[in-house]
Amino acid sequence: MKHLLSGLAMAAAVSLSFTLGTASAATAEELAASQPAHLYVGAGYFDVTHSAESSSAVFDIGYIPDFNIIWNIRPLVGAFVNTDGGVYGHVGLSRSFFFTENLLARIQVGFGAYGEGNSKDLGQVFEFREQLELGYQFSEGDMVALYVYHLSNAGISDDNPGVNAVGLTYSSAF
Repeated sequence: MKHLLSGLAMAAAVSLSFTLGTASAATAEELAASQPAHLYVGAGYFDVTHSAESSSAVFDIGYIPDFNIIWNIRPLVGAFVNTDGGVYGHVGLSRSFFFTENLLARIQVGFGAYGEGNSKDLGQVFEFREQLELGYQFSEGDMVALYVYHLSNAGISDDNPGVNAVGLTYSSAF
């Protein structure tokens, strides 16, 4: 199911770029390089691809600073909590890809520690997270985006059910 969600998200991104026009390669790279720092908050549904009993609301917060490590890739730090008491703190990398001056995709990859609370058992504490956002950036740099992410231990543990989440984020530029 995670491959299906990833494929659908990438197809949507490609469709948007062809439908709405693309920023020139130089402009897209300039837009990515000049991104301000972002503090983002999000809300969505945790474990959407499994039974309704394991689904819960999830609330995210994160920070992406305004400096590029290399190739417009930036560090990030974030956390989430869900309504079943699951918590996750993570670090990772983020990269924005602009289709137009305002439409973009942001990809995040990282790893962190998961505490299940009364939420889904993911097999161990150490988990990886991959996220794709499709968003609109306003002229002042704030952004609203739809996101999908996958959280799993990548088979390091014998038990690796993984979870997918979908939701909406608002990123405040500063």
